[in-house]
Amino acid sequence: MKAIPEAMKKPCAAAGRVDTLPYGNKFALLYTPAKEAEHILYLIHGGGGDQRAFFCPPFLNMVDHMIAEGLTAPVYMVSPCFYDPDETDKTPSSSGRAVAKFPRELREEIIPPAEKAAGKAFPRERRAIGGFSMGGVTTWYAFLQSLDLFRTFLPLSGDCWLLGEKGGGDKPAETAAALAQAWEAQGSPDFRIHAVTGSKDIAFPNLDPQIRAMQALPAFRGTLAYDVLEGGVHDYETIFRYLYNVLPEEFPPVR
Repeated sequence: MKAIPEAMKKPCAAAGRVDTLPYGNKFALLYTPAKEAEHILYLIHGGGGDQRAFFCPPFLNMVDHMIAEGLTAPVYMVSPCFYDPDETDKTPSSSGRAVAKFPRELREEIIPPAEKAAGKAFPRERRAIGGFSMGGVTTWYAFLQSLDLFRTFLPLSGDCWLLGEKGGGDKPAETAAALAQAWEAQGSPDFRIHAVTGSKDIAFPNLDPQIRAMQALPAFRGTLAYDVLEGGVHDYETIFRYLYNVLPEEFPPVR
């Protein structure tokens, strides 16, 4: 897995724009690339984080450079927060409850204003969702509940908690079966999952068994990609590296 070039960590001359999108008593952040985009990616932060976790200079500079250099297609990005503004309990259990109900907030309160601000309503084929750690857990809940909204799912170092905390590690076969059943219940639409973690990541013991179990099911053959970075750990710097490698695959530039 390629490392991020040092030059891409510095500001890019062709930089995108970040706008604040208020809704209710919360807000999301919208990244608009410097070039016209036909895709949109909803990026979900990890436990204890917020909208700014992804929308920081190291990541946005990297994306600006990737788009400017033609490594990835231009893409809008939206970064919301799954915590309520007055939430002080950010333990895994509390965070798990927040992300389980978050797909409804995405559907009803975030996607409409975000795509209105972007100037277009995106079809599911051009709409993706991904996230780190608890954001990865959120991504699995989106798969379970929102296949009509998203075609592409990028769970990064986070397993599915439908069957309990760390359910992907404790009940991998049952979790894989539940995901397949949810796909069938939603009409068996086409989809793409690209999961990534690291061999030294605290999420590896939970995500890896789940993915191995999914790979054994017909529903996920040809629809599931899985990468493991040797020595990869559980932090945003490593996640940015994952996305440096994943974005060109999932949003290939038009040649």
